[in-house]
Formats: sequence, structure tokens, C-alpha cells
Amino acid sequence: MKKTLLGTLAVFVLALAMTSCGEKLLTEEQVQAEIQKGVEAGMGAIESEENAKCTAEFEDRVVAEFERLKAEAEAAQTVQ
Repeated sequence: MKKTLLGTLAVFVLALAMTSCGEKLLTEEQVQAEIQKGVEAGMGAIESEENAKCTAEFEDRVVAEFERLKAEAEAAQTVQ
């Protein structure tokens, strides 16, 4: 979400900078296309970050469960 807002702000600043340098302004369609590009890029980054986080959490849970079962098995062997 932050990256999307930053992307939108960057497009706005770019358009503002272009006007101050004597360049022509972007049309409404061009502005919307640039905003959409920023949104799509931001969504991809967010999805990648969330997927990495989810994978790491899953791996942590699997390792913790494995260690618990391993400890139970070792405890059962020492009792016998």
C-alpha cells in the first residue's frame, strides 16, 4: 500500500517537474496509465512480500511441530 501511494506521488511529482521545465503536460489518459503501472508494480511487490512471509511462517510451524514430535518420540523411547 505504501509503495502504491509512493508510486502515485512519484508520478504526480514527475508531471509537476515536467511542467516547470517547459515540457508538455501529460494527458488524463497518460496520467491514469502511469498510476495504473505504479499500482500494478506495487501490488506485485506486496504479493511477493506476503507470500515470503507466509512461507516463512509455515516453515516455522512445520519445524516446531517436527521438533515436538521428535521430543515425544525420544521421551517414549527413554521410558521403555
